[in-house]
Amino acid sequence: MSVMQQAIQRIEQAPPGQLLTYADFQVEEGQFPALAAALSRLSRKGVIERLAKGRYYKPKQTVFGKVKPSEQEIIRNLSSSGNKLRGYQSGIALYNQLGLTTQIPQEITLVTRKQRRISSIGKTKIRYVQSPMDFQESDIDKLQLLDVLRDFKKIPDRNNRKVFDILTRYIKNLKNEDIESLAQLALNYNPATRALLGALIEQIGYIDKAYKLRQSLNPLSRYKINIPEKMLPNKKAWNII
Repeated sequence: MSVMQQAIQRIEQAPPGQLLTYADFQVEEGQFPALAAALSRLSRKGVIERLAKGRYYKPKQTVFGKVKPSEQEIIRNLSSSGNKLRGYQSGIALYNQLGLTTQIPQEITLVTRKQRRISSIGKTKIRYVQSPMDFQESDIDKLQLLDVLRDFKKIPDRNNRKVFDILTRYIKNLKNEDIESLAQLALNYNPATRALLGALIEQIGYIDKAYKLRQSLNPLSRYKINIPEKMLPNKKAWNII
């Protein structure tokens, strides 16, 4: 089967709006130039549309015109390459999805293992942030929670009670081993994040996991997070002011 035939077969299998990169086609690396030429030809014929360099999609025709890939599809595509995880979503776009803010972001933030330049996919601006650690797919939800805690003061138009209710509900639904993993991952974050997580999980009842975080903190440090004591009664014990 020729590279062109393989490309057409893969495109026919893809749903409209799904982003496709070279990694989505089962061709050898040495065949990438032929694949690029095939995709370029198919783009000129209107079989696929080019969204950005090396990124194509099968358009969906509606009464309003051709529908481009959604923001979530762009995030999914940028966060993985084939079956390999490359990063995860964070920042205001994530906090908006979680219901922590009503602000609509001007860009998408992706946390990746390697530092990359700010780029654009179509009209979507992508800002890359290098992770301080290696991570697995099973870590992502916990890392996103830690990102919320780290950025707590920066979340625009936040409702402190709502944010705490969402975080507390999430933590309560975790298994004991997941709490252990969450506390371990938190050791890669700044002290204020560790203190806030420690106070939260201690309040929920995970005393031993909270102790591990307390041991990682300087007892003389203070963390200005501006959380009412009625929301976090044990905040003074964690030097949160």
